[in-house]
Amino acid sequence: MRRPRVKLEGEGFYHVVSRIGGKRFLIDEAEKGILLGMIRAAAAFSGVELYTFAIMSNHFHLLVRIPRRREVSERELLRRMEALYGTAKFRAVLDKWEKWGKKGQESRVEEEKARLRARMYDLSQFCKTFKEAYTQDYNRRHENTGTIWEGRFKSILVEGSFRALATVSGYVHLNPVRAAMADDPKAAKWTGLGAGCGGDERARAGLRSMVSRACHAADATWEEALEACERAVEGRIPDAPRGGGDRAAAPESVSQGPDRGPGPDAVETDARGRPVRAGSMRALLRRRAAGFLHGGALGGERFLRRVSARLPVRARRKPEGFFDRCGFLGLGNAAGVREAS
Repeated sequence: MRRPRVKLEGEGFYHVVSRIGGKRFLIDEAEKGILLGMIRAAAAFSGVELYTFAIMSNHFHLLVRIPRRREVSERELLRRMEALYGTAKFRAVLDKWEKWGKKGQESRVEEEKARLRARMYDLSQFCKTFKEAYTQDYNRRHENTGTIWEGRFKSILVEGSFRALATVSGYVHLNPVRAAMADDPKAAKWTGLGAGCGGDERARAGLRSMVSRACHAADATWEEALEACERAVEGRIPDAPRGGGDRAAAPESVSQGPDRGPGPDAVETDARGRPVRAGSMRALLRRRAAGFLHGGALGGERFLRRVSARLPVRARRKPEGFFDRCGFLGLGNAAGVREAS
């Protein structure tokens, strides 16, 4: 039996992961551009804010903000439809609605508009929109049939604090490094950080928005967002820029134990050539840590307890306050609150 997905009513921040089925590597350079375009189109339609991403050959990572649901005006609905469908399909839908109206079937038009509005501000509908669109487009272009995705997407609810969002963004941006596809995350084209460093204004806007909202500050500059991301991928989770938000610094290292990352003989260095102690946040971010992929929620202990209290009784677990069994890092994973994905 599938356990419930951990979602909040109203505003929420989520790390989303989905993988191609059959251990296939279908997403080449051209496909990555197509998929990212569809993700952005679905976000524009759904009212979802795409903070950052990593598009890999057989899976993707997204860090998104789902705003609180609000009323969508007629004008806004049409703008979002065109962003999702493209001009040609959008005009075809308008022509269809016009024909229905001439036949006295205005109620059908209103029902369809209501269904479109119901798909907005919802994590599951957002992912369904672009995953289904990409499958249909891929199958048409490659004469393929059936779904290409491996079941449901995975999602982890992330605390909206600067520390939590910066940590998850660092993990997302390091995907090409973990896969040995890049030495420098800033040079990885298909991540929010790499795209931003390459001049992609939409990627830059997502990272700037993440830093601004997490710090409860005015609009962050690209330089401020870049500095925060650079420090995050090094495991040096920064204080909130310009004095906002969560100011507590992350510990430099944590204790070792069974299955806790590199052993005591591991020697790593940061960007300046300084040795990094085994079990540090940098070491954690640079391996495939279960806490980023399988838990129900990620954040501080108080946040995890609030989340746990809102879950159905059958899904509740006491937060352990530990992150991926690697020691206390100022963040925790709601251990046991997992989804069958």
